[in-house]
Amino acid sequence: MQATQSLYGLKQSPRAWFGKFSHIVQLFGLKRSEADHSVFYCHTSLGKCVYLMVYVDDIVITGNDATKISQLKEHLFSHFQTKDLGYLRYFLGIEVAQSKDGIVISQRKYALDILKETGVQNCRLVDSPMDPNQKLMANQSEIYPDSERYNRLGGKTHLSYHYKT
Repeated sequence: MQATQSLYGLKQSPRAWFGKFSHIVQLFGLKRSEADHSVFYCHTSLGKCVYLMVYVDDIVITGNDATKISQLKEHLFSHFQTKDLGYLRYFLGIEVAQSKDGIVISQRKYALDILKETGVQNCRLVDSPMDPNQKLMANQSEIYPDSERYNRLGGKTHLSYHYKT
């Protein structure tokens, strides 16, 4: 079970807000991950778990304990102005499709948006985007004309995974 929530009307600074949010979530019994402070979790002795991930004003709640997830949502509703957006469909550039057979995550839309932004959405597929016989030499080419656009696109990637549940 997965749900997405958004937090609205928060006028405090992000650090003060996150401190308050972290406190409220930990009051409920979730522990903050040492590896990623935006991830909170709890495990019960029955092998049940709940995970909460927060990014700016979006929250993803997932786990195999439907009762605890429902209680967590009510806890958040009582402390913050939140809205339950239902099952997760899109988060941080990742599309999520759920079925009885499992979960598929993909960045297809994200990749298509990059192709559109760069004006190559109708390009032809090739194994390598450049001539393999081309010899690259320092200081023998023009500087990229739009370095800001190039830098913006430099960190974008594509991934697609299928998880069986």
